[in-house]
Amino acid sequence: MKRDRPSAGTRVAEAALGATAQRLCLLGLAALTVAFVILGAFSFARKAQTFQPFGLDLRAQGAAWVVSDAVEPTDLETGDVLLLVNGEQVMSRAEVGEQLRRRAVSEILVERDGLLLTVRHELPSLDPDFPYLVLALTSVIYLFIGLYMLRRGISRQVVLFHLWCLASAAVYLLSPITPPGDRLDTTIYVVDEACRLLLPPLTLHFFLIFPQRLRLPPGLDAWLDRLVPLLYAPSAAIFAVQLDWIFAGGEWFTGFHTEARVMLVDRLELVLLVAFVLVSIAALVSHLQQAARWEHARQVTWITLGMGAGYVPFLVLYVMPFTAGLGPSEGMEVAAVAPLALVPLSFAYAILRYRLWDIAVIVRDVTTYTLTLLLGAVGFSLLNLLIRRNIPEDMELFRGVSTVASGILIAGLLIPTKQGISSTLERFHYRGSFGRRRALLQLGHELLHERDLDRLCAGLLQEIEGSMDLERCNIYLVETGLLEPVREEEPQPALVVGDRSLSLDELDPEVWSKDYVYLHGTGLPAPERSVEHSLFLLGYRAAFPLTVRDRRVGLVVSGYKEGQVPLNSDDALLIRQLLNQASLAIENAQLLEQMQRQLREVLELKRFNEGIIESTPAGIAVLDDERRIVLANLAFAALVGYERGALKHRPLEQVLTVHRLPDPGGGLVETTFADPQGRERQLQLSIASFVGDRPHGLQVLVVNDVTDFAEMEKALAAKERLAALGIMAAGVAHEVNTPLTGICSYAQMLLAKTPEEDPRHELLRKVERQTFRAARIVNSLLEFSRASQPDPQPVALGPALRECIDLLADRFQSQGACCVLDERKPDLSISGNESELQQVFTNVLVNALDAVHGRIGDGRVDVLLDGEGDDVTIDFTDNGSGVARDDMGKIFAPFFSTKTDRGGTGLGLSLSYEIVRRHGGEIQARNEPDGGCRFTVRLPRAGAPRRDPRSTR
Repeated sequence: MKRDRPSAGTRVAEAALGATAQRLCLLGLAALTVAFVILGAFSFARKAQTFQPFGLDLRAQGAAWVVSDAVEPTDLETGDVLLLVNGEQVMSRAEVGEQLRRRAVSEILVERDGLLLTVRHELPSLDPDFPYLVLALTSVIYLFIGLYMLRRGISRQVVLFHLWCLASAAVYLLSPITPPGDRLDTTIYVVDEACRLLLPPLTLHFFLIFPQRLRLPPGLDAWLDRLVPLLYAPSAAIFAVQLDWIFAGGEWFTGFHTEARVMLVDRLELVLLVAFVLVSIAALVSHLQQAARWEHARQVTWITLGMGAGYVPFLVLYVMPFTAGLGPSEGMEVAAVAPLALVPLSFAYAILRYRLWDIAVIVRDVTTYTLTLLLGAVGFSLLNLLIRRNIPEDMELFRGVSTVASGILIAGLLIPTKQGISSTLERFHYRGSFGRRRALLQLGHELLHERDLDRLCAGLLQEIEGSMDLERCNIYLVETGLLEPVREEEPQPALVVGDRSLSLDELDPEVWSKDYVYLHGTGLPAPERSVEHSLFLLGYRAAFPLTVRDRRVGLVVSGYKEGQVPLNSDDALLIRQLLNQASLAIENAQLLEQMQRQLREVLELKRFNEGIIESTPAGIAVLDDERRIVLANLAFAALVGYERGALKHRPLEQVLTVHRLPDPGGGLVETTFADPQGRERQLQLSIASFVGDRPHGLQVLVVNDVTDFAEMEKALAAKERLAALGIMAAGVAHEVNTPLTGICSYAQMLLAKTPEEDPRHELLRKVERQTFRAARIVNSLLEFSRASQPDPQPVALGPALRECIDLLADRFQSQGACCVLDERKPDLSISGNESELQQVFTNVLVNALDAVHGRIGDGRVDVLLDGEGDDVTIDFTDNGSGVARDDMGKIFAPFFSTKTDRGGTGLGLSLSYEIVRRHGGEIQARNEPDGGCRFTVRLPRAGAPRRDPRSTR
């Protein structure tokens, strides 16, 4: 089932909810971090107190504290009962330590063998826990890296990484006291144990989605998100057991904790740690195998190296000796925990930025300097040996001068030697591409001679790609605040760039001040989409700004070299040297292209203006101060009947013979003009002074041919008169209808009382017929003057035509004629007024019947109903004598009739024409080649667009 696409309002609401959820998540993580910092500060403070021992071991004896052991120097003895410390009564062991640490030498009131004595006690020297300090520093590194990632924006990877950093920092920083004493000790103990249990599944969870989601087999991949909560289930179960022991003594569900149970839980924690470590290593190996991008592979490599460098020394120097029952020394502990700082640093370096591609360059440079110094040392030693063997010892001054000279000589040779070694190693390093790289430096001089921007950019890209073995390369030129690519980019599904240009404002301004920048897409996502990130998604890995005198020309962007290898610093420097010259060449080509574009625009504007003048229907002519034609358009030349070339320098009066020419600025002048074909034209003339930089005295003549407009005005006036006549006819018909009705009634009454043999009977019959004729004329006038639009209703044309033919069947039979209906498409219907349409069909049929009058026995009228497209056509064809050619254009005019001798009023076809017009159709008449006449009624089909009734008049 297809889902409806969410509306714009729904998408905005979802975006707002997403932003709110991100803010809430950010606030929650910030609150969690602050709480950890506060708890860690308390834990560190308590741990730091232990760096200063107070030199006593105490045991409780009732409400007092008894010395069980004392560290020199002190006057205390075993068995002394402490009463006052520095004049203060102490109630707990912690208060004893607090009082003793306040002074270097304390005075203590004790009870010894029943006597009260005041003795002196001196604090021992400091004993810092250096391994703990290293771990505390490592935890600070974790904390700062987590906060930095949190600043880059909220995402699933960011949240997991920040929680992983917090858990790691807690494990290293918190120092719980076992068994816990007060609430603070309990809180530190619980948080430390929770973080220790949370860290293994959190690490595995992070590696499942970083640097990209791990691809699992199809059946398991769909369940990955659902199985993730199960990673935390074992740790949660162990933590619940420990909470039961801490807060309820095992009374909740586990039972009282014994040493065996505690050892069992410790072993489970160890097994859980080992299992998650092994699975995490497997996940890292899978990431290395699945890494489609070079960056992802290097990222995982750095993380793996960092974890190995950090955890392997810790396992070898601390965990293994501790497991074997061998207590490691303090130096071993420091050496074991110090490398742990490499773990967060390697994560940060892998996520934020790394440059492994310069390793070969670094090795080559180190080798170059090493060989140079070695050759220098060997050469100086050999020269010094020759000097000592060949110059006697008594010539000590000469010996010294020779030694200095040999040193200067060797130093002078070091520079060319270093260059030669560097060139040899570089040639070996780049092998086949060395010559092309050297030729690339000469390309900059050749580019300065290229003026075509497209060829320049294409040649530059081709040379850079060929010399550096690049997979792709492009130039983005700055145009009106945008970065437009020279080569068209393929749209990317994860990017908007395929559909729009890159905005110059979205590019980091610092890019323009650098020689080149590397584009990174690895690591946790940035909060905003930048131009750099967009270019990375397009496949580019380095960007070189093009500037000339602080003017921003564009960017040259490059992808990987063959084999998915990024550019090293040598490559970037070589391209930079080329682009320093290419920037000037591109700017020159841009300026030249801009000038050519402006010239084309000027020429196009000139042609456009000329086109406007030539396209206008008005005749335009430019006249000099003597009214001779300087320039004329085609309309003016066609009006006066001259070729344009023949009009130049001709006097205006010679080509435009009119009664009067207007004065400059004097307004329009209407006049008549006989064109070359002898037709009289109505013209409107105006003359204006020329405005421009040309010499003064020029004038512009504008001639408008308004002949058609004048004829339209005449036709409109005629129609207005006809409309007024219709209104008057309607009034007359209305007034005449009443007396006609009376006359007709009286005539019929007299006719009924008069016998047929009475001579007055025929006279009364004539009166009756003429009265009926007058009534028909009156009714026709009323129908002709009626302008109401039909009420649209579905009308089936087949039944309507059959009904009209049936009504006239007697008349056809009486005249010996026939009417045949051919319904090609019987289901045709239109939207209109059925009674009015039947009136039209009846009028046309009656006219056809009158046309075949006199053809006794062979008179025929064929009616054809058909349809094509949006139109329905009804053809009425008779085999009469047809319509006279002179009468064909007048048969639809009001009061025109060729049957006045048979009672025709001349309004039937006019009325039919008006009805068809109001229905959006048209009616036409034409004579058939074989004789007879055909009337065609064309109407729009039901549902089809109707014609404008005015267009058919």
